[in-house]
Amino acid sequence: MKIYLLLIFVVFGCAKLPTKRTDKLSIIQGVTNSKEVEFSIVTPKSSSIRFELRSAEGEIVQPDEVKIETRNFSDFEVHKVVFLRDPLKEYNLYAFRGEQIVDQRLVGKGQKDPDRLRLAVASCMNDFYPEHFKIWSALAQKNPEYLLLIGDNVYADKASKVNPLEVDEEKLWQRYLDVRQTLPVFFQQKLIPIHALWDDHDYGQNDANRDYKYKDESRKIFDAFYAQDLSDDDWTEGHGVGGLLSLGDFNLYFLDGRSFRSPESEQSHLGLEQKAWLLAKLAEEPTPSLLIKGDQFFGGYHQFESYEGNHPKEFVQLVSELRGIPTPFVFLSGDRHMSEIMQFPRGLFGKPSFEITASPIHASLFPDTVDSNPWRVVAERKNVNFTVIDNVARENHWFLDVENIGEDGKTHYRRELAVFIKDLQNNLNEIRKKRQGRRRYKRVRSRRR
Repeated sequence: MKIYLLLIFVVFGCAKLPTKRTDKLSIIQGVTNSKEVEFSIVTPKSSSIRFELRSAEGEIVQPDEVKIETRNFSDFEVHKVVFLRDPLKEYNLYAFRGEQIVDQRLVGKGQKDPDRLRLAVASCMNDFYPEHFKIWSALAQKNPEYLLLIGDNVYADKASKVNPLEVDEEKLWQRYLDVRQTLPVFFQQKLIPIHALWDDHDYGQNDANRDYKYKDESRKIFDAFYAQDLSDDDWTEGHGVGGLLSLGDFNLYFLDGRSFRSPESEQSHLGLEQKAWLLAKLAEEPTPSLLIKGDQFFGGYHQFESYEGNHPKEFVQLVSELRGIPTPFVFLSGDRHMSEIMQFPRGLFGKPSFEITASPIHASLFPDTVDSNPWRVVAERKNVNFTVIDNVARENHWFLDVENIGEDGKTHYRRELAVFIKDLQNNLNEIRKKRQGRRRYKRVRSRRR
């Protein structure tokens, strides 16, 4: 009887394993701005594939820069490709082997209006849950201008839903490759600009911190598989895998919550340099800002990882320092295998602010969990989900229309949030003038082939 049950488990488990795609290339469109667009494209090694953009008018655009990431233990490589293009035109990305077209995709335009930004947010993308992969179609139907993958995008430390994997550089690379070859988001006909951040599972070890022994190798692999390390227009490199993405009137701060995290609770969560960089940048540009990290900022009430729960002393200090900065901000996080909106009283930061958590898009759920979050407005923990945030900066208000959506396209909850900031419109006008005067393309480009 035990053997029979084991056979059922094995057969059922195998039936649920993801299937790798071989009919199309795995493509990420990354940093997409007014001048350039960057791609990360997985191909068989030494396949002699070349890429070009073609506009609807027939214009052919060759790459401005190409970088190829390889590992001697892998049969696949990653092409990092940057194009300069006209943002008003519609383009298709073509992949050629010789004169044969091996793939063709419609390139996403990115943000259309500087004072509006439509974001989709997802985290916890466990590839051992293919029964939920249809959720990517529901996400595509929402037509986001940018998709933020904010952590646990690769379960590098998992060999199955339940079995852990002891990783090294080779296994890390292979697990990133597994995800790139299976998830539907990388094979959709219309590309969505994607920006990514890691948390512990894509870092390579559950609850890992700055002492993780493969953190340098992990950083290089992360950079290889995403498309956000060659562009330097509107993307400012920060610390670790973090940085600042400026999209029109909105600043998106991606914070690396792993590379500098201290194992000691009385020390630092982000590292002193990264925290100082964040505060300085926020003070420099008082424009609507999303502060993005893999696990939650506020979470002292629960047993899972969070800034407040893991490093409470530094978190109290951060809250105090943020209170002195006039810049409007909202926290954005994942990790919890549940989604929620928290609202904080005006007295905490001197202005209305919120934390939006989005998780999981496909991973394990814990619907019976009970906790007592004192800040919670609404939550969803029974279904896989993603979140769409429509941002509007207008008349000294930053409006956020937040919609949490399931795999069938059903809305779990929807809330309109508003952050008021005095002189917001004047601030935005000044920032636009300052940005127009910036010298772009500071790096001398090297055409690496």
